[in-house]
Amino acid sequence: MSLSNEDKNVLVQLHLEKAHSCLADGEQLLNMNSVSAAANRFYYAVFHAIHALFVKNGIITKSHHGTNAQFHQQFIKTGIIDPKYGHFIAVMENMREKADYDVIYDVSREDLEALKPIAYDLIKTIEQLLIV
Repeated sequence: MSLSNEDKNVLVQLHLEKAHSCLADGEQLLNMNSVSAAANRFYYAVFHAIHALFVKNGIITKSHHGTNAQFHQQFIKTGIIDPKYGHFIAVMENMREKADYDVIYDVSREDLEALKPIAYDLIKTIEQLLIV
C-alpha cells in the first residue's frame, strides 16, 4: 500500500513535530542535569527528522541500524547531506544505546553539549530539504 502525497505530507509534519518536541524535552532534561535521558531525546529528535525525510522519499526501514544504513546510502554517499552528519548519527546512536542500556556508562555533559548543536543543524538541514 502506498501513501498519497497528502498522507506523506501529514506524516512528514508529524515526524518534524516529534523531532522538535524531543529537542525541547532534551533541553529540559539537560537543564535538570539528567544527561543520559537528554542524550536519548536528542538522538530521537534526529531520528524523527530523518524519518520525515524517509517518508517524503518513500524509504522504509525497520530498525535503528537500517535507518542509519539508509541515511548513509541515500543521503550521505550521494552528497545530498554533508558527510559530517553520517559520523554524527553513529555517535549519537552509540551514545543513546549506552545511556539506555549500559548500567556503568554515564553520558558526559561535555560530550552531549558538543553534539547538541550538530543535532539542531542536521534537523534544520533536513527541514530545508523537505521544503524544496
